[in-house]
Amino acid sequence: MAHISLKNINKVYRTDEIETQALENVNIEVQKGEFVSIMGPSGCGKSTLLNIIGLLDNPSSGEITINGTQVLSLKDKDLSSFRNRNLGFVFQSFHLIGSLNVLDNVELPLLYRNMPAKERTRMAKEILEKVGLSHRMYHYPSQLSGGQCQRVAIARAVVGNPEILLADEPTGNLDSRMGAEIMDLLHRLNKEEGRTIIMVTHNEAQARQTGRIIRFFDGRQVE
Repeated sequence: MAHISLKNINKVYRTDEIETQALENVNIEVQKGEFVSIMGPSGCGKSTLLNIIGLLDNPSSGEITINGTQVLSLKDKDLSSFRNRNLGFVFQSFHLIGSLNVLDNVELPLLYRNMPAKERTRMAKEILEKVGLSHRMYHYPSQLSGGQCQRVAIARAVVGNPEILLADEPTGNLDSRMGAEIMDLLHRLNKEEGRTIIMVTHNEAQARQTGRIIRFFDGRQVE
């Protein structure tokens, strides 16, 4: 059974005057432990697709199965819990909270699990050690480089031990050296820990480092 299965996914945005087909008849299967890249020109539906896989948006029609669960049938409360435990998100702009230090930012996903504070802190410190930022845990995002901010964002994404990591242009705001560091970290999470990763990217060289490339054009799979 596929780790992630999308069947006949369509996404249509409607206003009073116009209808836009963002995704058309998308069928994708991703196996457990795969590292898959999604590529295509701006506006082709890549981020829309990632938001749908990440249960941040609903398709207009189609089926989504993750870990054997047909997720579109879940009630809102169950859907939030499923997303929190199974999916981690990494965004191009980091989305760290500036008023919180690194440790508190990483702990955030664990606040929704009724977990004792000591356990949250232990898990956050452990993952910060893994991404090489334990010496920065009491610094604030404004005191970090872009690459360090993205490593904090990745630590936050995986602190709850989700099996699936979704990354939307994770190196888009970084220079080539920092981008290479982030790609190395993603590859380690994939190969050493077996996490399934789906990454949206414009970077052909980085995409070719992954196991498979799915290309989109005007909302449709073309390769």
